[in-house]
Amino acid sequence: MVSKSEIESIDESFFSALNAMFEGDIGPMEALWSHADDVIYMGPSSSLFHVGWKVTDQDWVAQGQAHLGGSIKVLKRHIFVADSLATVHHFSEVTGQGDGSSIRMRGTNIYRNEDGVWKLIVHHSDPLPYIDL
Repeated sequence: MVSKSEIESIDESFFSALNAMFEGDIGPMEALWSHADDVIYMGPSSSLFHVGWKVTDQDWVAQGQAHLGGSIKVLKRHIFVADSLATVHHFSEVTGQGDGSSIRMRGTNIYRNEDGVWKLIVHHSDPLPYIDL
């Protein structure tokens, strides 16, 4: 079974992929995700609920093309690992987008072992008006 530290490293790749996407490079994000029809992406927009890789990838491509700028970092993370699934719940902070302000986020990532490779199958995030860590 995979260790929590291995999942933490994989999850850190997600945040690195987000930072790359903010600069217009979606390659790392596309490599991290499963390309299956059952993936789910629920981003911080209230209307964002995508099911399936095709529509999820279209959204990541659009975000990459927007060159949003800024960066994101994890503030706190909790990991649960099972045989073929792992969940990561996190608090993060996004800074420098648009007007240079920052916003705190909470989110969940779920990874699935697909033929020996851990792939992201669910990402959900919400902005928070405040967070006391």
